[in-house]
Amino acid sequence: MIPTNATAEGKPMWRSVGCVLLLLATTSAAIAEPSRFTCDTPRGKRVEVGPSGKGGDVQWIDDDLDTVRPSVVIDGETFSVTWGTSVATEGKAAKLTTYVFAAAHRTAASIFATRIDESTAEIFRFYFASKSLYKLTSHLGGPAPDAKAPPFVATYLATCREQEGAAGR
Repeated sequence: MIPTNATAEGKPMWRSVGCVLLLLATTSAAIAEPSRFTCDTPRGKRVEVGPSGKGGDVQWIDDDLDTVRPSVVIDGETFSVTWGTSVATEGKAAKLTTYVFAAAHRTAASIFATRIDESTAEIFRFYFASKSLYKLTSHLGGPAPDAKAPPFVATYLATCREQEGAAGR
């Protein structure tokens, strides 16, 4: 037996299919846009050899990061971090460096990448939930007179906020 309102029953199904297609189209468009974040002045400290110059005499020193304003761009597996002094100070020009990591490691909680050159290793990690950027730097200067002297190590944390018009992740 065929119901008399078969046409009316078919319309809700087509509306549902249309809604699902619209949702997929808008989700794809949102995913295609990179997420952009601007960060507040980071807080951080570095390890330095103490006044005695001995390897066991180390101290945490507050870094002056008042002119540093990092920014972050996340586009799928690509992670870009701009770091440096964004404001020229007396006797020093502004110096910003952008690091682009094309194959960063991304998890549900964060995205991170490592940069290594002849004398420095840096880890940049951005946490999605707290919108915070963490930077860990290890720098080996030249050979130290005291073999027990630790390498220069610094750790920084900046709270970020999404830029206007950027897609959420």
